[in-house]
Formats: sequence, C-alpha cells, structure tokens
Amino acid sequence: MERRTPTEPDDADVMSASDASNDAQRLAGVLQNGPLKSDRSVRLRIPLSAYLSGLDDLSHDDLVMLRERVEQRLAS
Repeated sequence: MERRTPTEPDDADVMSASDASNDAQRLAGVLQNGPLKSDRSVRLRIPLSAYLSGLDDLSHDDLVMLRERVEQRLAS
C-alpha cells in the first residue's frame, strides 16, 4: 500500500513558522483577555436553557477555561 500524506495545493499560500507562531500568540492573548478592544461586539439574546445545554458538549478543559473567565468577570 502506498503511504500518502495530506498536502496543500501547489499554489496555496502557506504561513511561515514565525507567522504561525505570531498568530498562535495573538489568539492565546484574545482567549486569555477577551476580544481586542477594536473588535466590535454584539449581545446575543439566547435562552438560558440553550446556553446550559451547550455546556454539556464542552470538554473538561473547555469548562475549566470557562470557569476561569467567569471568575474573572465576577471579580471585576
């Protein structure tokens, strides 16, 4: 059997390692501190039951991150 690996198309723009690292650091900052101040935000009105139901699908790590965010909000 021939071994294959996934590849990008020949004409695809591929990020450099430093670009990927910069994006990862920026994303980590956004996740840690919330959206960038220049980002526009909107309030979503959803039933609390839908939100609570969505929590059932989160992994343990996601729930820990959510708890930390909630604790930060409660502390401010």
